[in-house]
Amino acid sequence: MTTVVRSHQILVRAPLQSAFDYVSDLTRHPEWSSGQLKIEAVPPGPSAVGREYISRGEVAGQKDRPNRVQITEFESPHKFGFVANDPGFGKVSHVFTFTEHEGGVLIKRVMTLSLNPILAFLFRFLIYPLIGSPAMDKSLALLKAKLEEDS
Repeated sequence: MTTVVRSHQILVRAPLQSAFDYVSDLTRHPEWSSGQLKIEAVPPGPSAVGREYISRGEVAGQKDRPNRVQITEFESPHKFGFVANDPGFGKVSHVFTFTEHEGGVLIKRVMTLSLNPILAFLFRFLIYPLIGSPAMDKSLALLKAKLEEDS
């Protein structure tokens, strides 16, 4: 298997704790997702390491794709991570870090997944540049707008 890592970042004008609280609430991710997304906690409750969710969303053109999601890191207000168990890509890790920077908060999102070498090649040179990266950029722009309108 080949490990593939992709990262994106954005500077937002919002309080550090507010940015962390908003992003670490997985049930609010549909508010800034670039695709159709639904997430629900199983069972409902506050965000914490080990908390599980069911998500359904659009991935690479496939609608209503199911994922089982689990929070893996929760270090308020600086680090939040989760793993999505995707039927096609396997375990996909997402880690967000929050750092005060230039009067705002720098939010960095790192996505890590392991793929067979052929799929990793396609992901790096075709799937991610054409679909994944534009979707991630759009999501982070929507996140920035949401955080800045609320602060």
